[in-house]
Amino acid sequence: MADQVFISLGPDRAELFRWSTDRLVQATTEREGEGGPAGGIHLGRVVKLDRTLNAAFVEIGLARPGLLPLKKHDSLSEGDAIAVQVRRDSREDKGVRLARFNAKPNLLADKHPPALLIPPPMLWQTALRALVPERVDAIHCDRRGDGEKIIATAPELAKKVQHTPRRNWEMNDAAANEEIAAALQEEVPLSSGGSLLFEPVRTLCAIDVNSGDAGARRGEGGGINETALAVNLAAAREIPIQLALRNIGGVIVIDFIDIEHRGKRDQVVEALREAVIVDPAIDWVGNMSRLGLVELKRRRSGPTLAEMWLKRTQG
Repeated sequence: MADQVFISLGPDRAELFRWSTDRLVQATTEREGEGGPAGGIHLGRVVKLDRTLNAAFVEIGLARPGLLPLKKHDSLSEGDAIAVQVRRDSREDKGVRLARFNAKPNLLADKHPPALLIPPPMLWQTALRALVPERVDAIHCDRRGDGEKIIATAPELAKKVQHTPRRNWEMNDAAANEEIAAALQEEVPLSSGGSLLFEPVRTLCAIDVNSGDAGARRGEGGGINETALAVNLAAAREIPIQLALRNIGGVIVIDFIDIEHRGKRDQVVEALREAVIVDPAIDWVGNMSRLGLVELKRRRSGPTLAEMWLKRTQG
């Protein structure tokens, strides 16, 4: 089923909601200037070279210098001015990750480092550019003037843009708020009777698949447990939706219910790989171990859903 995207670029807040069939799979909300530095282009100054890391630390006007990986025979020196783009936001005690940017001379004219050359995109712009055009059925914009901004951001989606006032959105605010409220909870019930438990920590996110009242218990049944398989398959179809909506990135470890039969384990992994089509940010899905563990990797992009909605509720 193709996606329906709803965008409102109001004067106070820009919001995007992406629905796949009848499920909300992505939501962003942001005030102008509220977002992180990722995507921004700066004229920076090299403040330190670290040959052991083969990297330069570049001052771009943030709380701490950004890290710029160097090429093998790079001729940069401390004090040099250099145009860079922020490729990754800061994390815990680490600064932003940078990449070189080939800036045109007119962009650099009369600029002295550190200086912002091009502001970072807003969350709705980043989300829009990441979409697969073939999977988008329509993009509904709240105001007629919003269409021009949307087309300028993603020209390849121009034919999908149409004006639909927010009050007439088929998937309205009430429906979106209900889905978001559910996604802000740690536990997610499954149609099979089991549940998912999301436990993000600093280095990864663990997802535990529980049998719950489905009656699937580890070690019970003395062999292939068809109920356990049903819960695992339901979990495999639900997890990519939850990761996309919650915007959880990095390494994800899924603890499925143990299944001894290798063919059944492969069936669960195949269902997971088919389901990740809903989320273009998922880069890789591993195999299932004998303990029922599956690793996957999802690109980090902006704040989590919980972080965005916390800012929203705080005004």
